[in-house]
Amino acid sequence: MENQLEDLLLIPGQSASTPKIAQTWITGIAHNMPKNLYHTDDHFLEFFQRNKDIIDKSFFFIMGDHGPLAANIGKTRLGRYETLNPFLMVIIPAVYRNTSIFAELQKKSHQLMTNFDLHATLMDILKLQPAANFSDTGYRNMTPLSKGSSLLREWKGPRNCRTLPIPSHHCICQYNKTEVKQRELKMDLGQYFAKQLNLHLKRKNLDGKCQMQYYNQSSLITKIQDGVSTLYDVAVYLSPSGGLFSAFIRQSEHGLKMSSDFSRLDAFGRQGYCLAESPNQQLCHCIGATTP
Repeated sequence: MENQLEDLLLIPGQSASTPKIAQTWITGIAHNMPKNLYHTDDHFLEFFQRNKDIIDKSFFFIMGDHGPLAANIGKTRLGRYETLNPFLMVIIPAVYRNTSIFAELQKKSHQLMTNFDLHATLMDILKLQPAANFSDTGYRNMTPLSKGSSLLREWKGPRNCRTLPIPSHHCICQYNKTEVKQRELKMDLGQYFAKQLNLHLKRKNLDGKCQMQYYNQSSLITKIQDGVSTLYDVAVYLSPSGGLFSAFIRQSEHGLKMSSDFSRLDAFGRQGYCLAESPNQQLCHCIGATTP
C-alpha cells in the first residue's frame, strides 16, 4: 500500500509547474474484511503528514466503488444501505479552503450524488475553473463535457433516484415502505426472483457455466405503492450458493415483472471464479463451486 500511495506523487518527465493527474486503486486493504481498514490508519496519517506541501496544492479524491460487502453486512437493513453508499472524501488545495467553492463542496456532503457528478467535477477542475481562478460557483449545465453536475457549483432542481441516473437497485433514498409478512406472498416473490435470475443467466448463455439457483428464504421484502402498481424491494437467499441477492419486482394487473437488475448483497468469494471479469460474476454459482 505504501508504494501505491507514493506512486501517486511520482510522475516522471514532468516539471513542477506542469499540471498532473494520477490514480491508484488500493483494493486489498479491506475488501474482504472491513475491520482491516483501521490497521492502515498510521500509514495514511504518515503519508499525508509527509506530503502535506504537495497535497496542499492538489485536488485529492479518496473513494470506494461500493460500500462494504463482507462480514455479513448485507444481512442488516443499515448494512444494505452502507453497501450502496461508497465512501468519498475530497481535499482541495489549501488556498481555496475558505472560499466559495469550498462552501459549495460542504453543502454537497448531505446531498445525493452520482459518479457522473464526480466526472463533472474533474472536468470543471480541468477545463473551466482555471479561467475563473476557481471562484465560479454558479450553476452550469456541464454538457457536452459531462452528464453530471460539478460538486464545486450550485445545483438546481430536486436530486433523488427519479431525477438522477441512479438504477432503482442502487437507490439509497428512504421511501415509506411496508414490510411484507405474508408467507405465501414472500414465497411467490422469492420463487419468481430465482426463476428470473436463472432466465437472465440463460439469456447470457451462461447456463453451461452457472448452476441454477432456487429460492431458499427471504431476508427482507418491503413494498411501496407506485400509482396503480406495487413495487417490491426483494432481498432473498438462494440455493445452492447461499447468497443474499436483491432486486425490485413490480406487480400490476398484468402480473409480476422485474423492475431492476440483480445485485448480490454479500461476498461471493470464489463462487463466480468461472466468470472472471464478467459483470455477471456476482450472480453466478459456478458448476463445481462448493465454497463461498
